[in-house]
Amino acid sequence: KGCADPLYRRAVRVSMGHVLRVPFAHVDRWPSDLDLLRSSGFQLISLTPDPRAIPLAEAMTGEKVALLLGAEGPGLTEHAMRATDVRARIPMAPGTDSLNVATAAAMAFYERVRLPR
Repeated sequence: KGCADPLYRRAVRVSMGHVLRVPFAHVDRWPSDLDLLRSSGFQLISLTPDPRAIPLAEAMTGEKVALLLGAEGPGLTEHAMRATDVRARIPMAPGTDSLNVATAAAMAFYERVRLPR
């Protein structure tokens, strides 16, 4: 309820329809319903700019991965990040504090398909 609709008309248009190829799920009880993903074999990864988090390429070790991204600015809540298996960051140049959430998602998706499984 509190996030963007991936099937919003503009999202479909600006992605040239590719948003229809990205799996997504709606959950009713956030973040407790994340346990449903975990029980289905997903590794849950929260993205954060925290320098203590491990690099994203090292974090994605699961056969199936669910990436959690927060809103621009506040990011994911501590409560949501505690519900994941690992906290990961996208390495950035010194002085860069964070990325736009769409850019971070694109980089994370690319990293996932780039890595051999």
